[in-house]
Amino acid sequence: MNAKPKKSALAINAEYALFMFFVMLIRVLPLHAAYGVMNFIAWSVLHFNKRHGPRTPKLILHSGFLKTEAEAKKLALASLEHFAKVVVEMVKFDQIVNKDNFSEHIRIADDPVTQEFMNPDTAPQIILTTAHFGNWELAGGLHSYITKQRMTSIMRPLENPKIGRYVYARRCRFLHRSVSKELGVRPLIQAHRAGENVTIVSDQHAVPPEGVEVKFFGHPAMAQKTPAWLHLRTGTVIAMPYLIRDDDDFHFTFHCARIPVYRPTGNMEADIRAVAQLYTDMIEEQIRRYPTQWLWSHRRWLDYARGPYPPPAPSNEKEESHAEASPQ
Repeated sequence: MNAKPKKSALAINAEYALFMFFVMLIRVLPLHAAYGVMNFIAWSVLHFNKRHGPRTPKLILHSGFLKTEAEAKKLALASLEHFAKVVVEMVKFDQIVNKDNFSEHIRIADDPVTQEFMNPDTAPQIILTTAHFGNWELAGGLHSYITKQRMTSIMRPLENPKIGRYVYARRCRFLHRSVSKELGVRPLIQAHRAGENVTIVSDQHAVPPEGVEVKFFGHPAMAQKTPAWLHLRTGTVIAMPYLIRDDDDFHFTFHCARIPVYRPTGNMEADIRAVAQLYTDMIEEQIRRYPTQWLWSHRRWLDYARGPYPPPAPSNEKEESHAEASPQ
């Protein structure tokens, strides 16, 4: 695969200037007004962006989660609006939340898994296998703040390094730091040995040798295999703390899911595939619970343009073929 050409200094500075204009606009506007501006941008992307606009509904239909184009477009807009709100919340967090009102804005779900994994007295060291789900930009730093545990996450450098520096500075509050994926797994291994939690985003297409084939929404996909490899090497549990937006008044709830206990067979390749499937299932389960709070526009399935999955069964009767064409 050919590498993308590097951006010119002029393009980088122009993009950064536009980005910072919106950052300053978000910071001076009241929360709901900022949401409104960014939601309009999300609507514009769906209707006018030739790349993400048509692709997002197609991905939703291809997944089989929804059956009609109208439903898919509605969810696509909600997903893009969710991303717009994530941006607003990342920028305005320090204007709204402080140590005195923290518990008014950030709540911990009361189920046993979340209570154990989010309690500083009981939280174990974990491998966080996360997704572009809920408010992922706030979740990492807030997880560390609540549990008092240091975290190292691996990230893909943004194409615009100036925008990247801003985003990662906002993301890495409290005890959270990010390292470039270009450094490989060594920083994660070192962080784990130091007793830190490590975080790997696992909801995007991963090419070999980083990826392993799994089923996601019943469809073949390539998942990041590093969490499985680390789990099998260390025995550290794989979990997914995630931050769900409860309303548009800056109220969120932390939830936590974890994969079932897996007993290795001794076949490392098969074990990696099996564990990767477990955390892929875990991510899918949470997306099904809160479908509007996942970023559906990622090309999770590279063959999405081929139609719904599974494909309709062949039939000699046109009416039967039409009836079976909707994904189940």
